[in-house]
Amino acid sequence: MTPPLIVGVDGSDASLAAAQWAGREAAATGRHLRLVHVRPDGLWILAGDERAEEAELQTLQAMNGLAAELRLAHPGLRVDVEPVTGPVDLMLLRSADDGGTLVLGTRGSGGFQGLLLGSVAQAVAARSQSPVVLVPRRAAAVGPGYRIVVGVDPGGDCRPVLDFALRRAEEHGVVVRAVHVWQPPLLWGAGPVQPGEAERRELERHHADALHDAVTAAQHRCPAAEATAAELTGDPAAVLVEEAEKASLLVVGRRRHRPVSALGPVLHAVLHHASCPVTVVPHW
Repeated sequence: MTPPLIVGVDGSDASLAAAQWAGREAAATGRHLRLVHVRPDGLWILAGDERAEEAELQTLQAMNGLAAELRLAHPGLRVDVEPVTGPVDLMLLRSADDGGTLVLGTRGSGGFQGLLLGSVAQAVAARSQSPVVLVPRRAAAVGPGYRIVVGVDPGGDCRPVLDFALRRAEEHGVVVRAVHVWQPPLLWGAGPVQPGEAERRELERHHADALHDAVTAAQHRCPAAEATAAELTGDPAAVLVEEAEKASLLVVGRRRHRPVSALGPVLHAVLHHASCPVTVVPHW
């Protein structure tokens, strides 16, 4: 069975937008949907407490109502409802242990309005061993020009990132735009002797060849998918955010060897500012 899309739902506008996006994605790709609501331990004080029972009933009613809306919008879509109790980030991480893809809104029901990337979403994206899709509340419904952009670092093991993007492209019948962004060495701008045209062209050729080889190898693993390659210079975060403005989905990688609480500066900036859903794929 194709792994499900698992949506963390807390009643916030951001989580509802994530559920709507996941419903469209699941219907388009033949997946099923699992709506997960995590009840933090501290809110459920005593068994039989009327306030707790009423709140739990309201939560279940809201989740069942959302599931019904999604089934109505996408006939034939399977939507399961799963309320669980425990630490929010830990329970969401456990929900994806069977290989599913987590889908979260970029902000939950708590925190400051100006903080676009909520603490739970950040913690889950930094620690998950499965792909995590972060959906900004402002992300519009997928239009007719569905477009996947993937950020590629050919210097590391980018296979899981490229493979994820190409498989999504196969499901949607679209072409992937694989982007590698690199910055010229700082000494080129500060040193007394600037590099010649031959040195610049050699470095550009090196990056272009590395990207081409990575994309070609990925297409051999996913032969039904098509991809184009774009080797660009500039600030990686700024370029990827700009690419996200023209994308329906941006796919980026997260290095597993970083500390569990760290996303890395480029990924952190992209998640804060991208206008489209961003899939974080763990790799090397």
